[in-house]
Amino acid sequence: MKLFAKWGVFVIFILSAIVTTMYIYSTEVWIKTTALKFRSLLRISSSKMKLTNLIANTSRTYILFWDHPWSVPTEGISEGNLGGCMGTYDRSKFPDAGAVVFHYSNLDRESMPWKHYRDPEQIFVFSSHESPSYVIHGEHRHSMTKFDDHFINWTMTYRTDSDVFAPYEQSKVINKIIDEGGKWIDSKLAKKKKVALWVVSNCALLRGSKMRMKYTDALVEAGLSVDRFGGCFNNKDDFKELSADDMEAYKFYLAFENAQYCKDYMTEKFWRNSIGAGRVPVVWGPSKKDVEKLSPTGSFIHTDDFKTPADLAKYLLYLDSNDKAYREYFKWIEDPDEKTLKLAKTYKLAGPYRLCKMMLSNRVRQSHPSVSDFFYNEKENCISSQENVIK
Repeated sequence: MKLFAKWGVFVIFILSAIVTTMYIYSTEVWIKTTALKFRSLLRISSSKMKLTNLIANTSRTYILFWDHPWSVPTEGISEGNLGGCMGTYDRSKFPDAGAVVFHYSNLDRESMPWKHYRDPEQIFVFSSHESPSYVIHGEHRHSMTKFDDHFINWTMTYRTDSDVFAPYEQSKVINKIIDEGGKWIDSKLAKKKKVALWVVSNCALLRGSKMRMKYTDALVEAGLSVDRFGGCFNNKDDFKELSADDMEAYKFYLAFENAQYCKDYMTEKFWRNSIGAGRVPVVWGPSKKDVEKLSPTGSFIHTDDFKTPADLAKYLLYLDSNDKAYREYFKWIEDPDEKTLKLAKTYKLAGPYRLCKMMLSNRVRQSHPSVSDFFYNEKENCISSQENVIK
């Protein structure tokens, strides 16, 4: 019995020793294995960090435009150099893009939430050159919900409160004119023989479309000579047949937008058709305050300064008969003030070029809780379909 007890103690001792040895061995193996894995993980993380830095420094110069506006190939900017960045519509460049630009129509065919690749370092940009009035009543889009919930980092529109200011004006207009100065004015004014020109094809689609038609009719009834062309007058072909001399003969252009009092909404009607063509813009649509903010000092005439269209017609006829008074609207070219020179500098960069500059400067990335709130935050005059809205 005693012998059995001794053997039992011995066996227990041996088993305990074996278990202890196995535990120590397994612990050492686990520690070594874990340490090895941890060191490997550090190496992998380090490699990823280096790769990320490499991409940020050398490859993230692409700006990907998700699609052409409304998926129409002739719309939107052309691919190519954007001042240090490369603009492209090639979605295979998505992983290499520092910014991805979405026109407001680009997600029409996408189901949300977003199912495509997205790197946290990428900037998603919302883009629009259309007024809320047109988007609501012309395309029946009453919200931008697919762009809400922090999907968008920056906005890029014609509005000055956008993250990326993208005006209709291009550097070739203001800067070219100022550079040429008095010679440019003399060459333009020497050809002025007609009063006013207006080209329009949107006659009644929007509230603003109908209001500007009525205002122009009132100007003509008051005795102002306005040559009117476009789809609204069934004479598009007649307009195409005008010679270069005919086009340069007009003193005024009716820069009447299709929307009233939409923030900063000044299109090619003001810049290309008026300022760039050597005509004084007669403005209806944007507020006078917005036009003063965005245009050369003393370069335009605003309908809000006149009680009636007849009063405006009388003033334009006065300018038509007084060359000295008319020339005052070109003083900003011969003697630009500080504000005009600052504007000229601002307009040197078109929207996509400004986006490139901001992207490469590593400006702080943010996100917009609601693009809908940003885009549709307008006066009732801008977004209403009713003509009798109180100002």
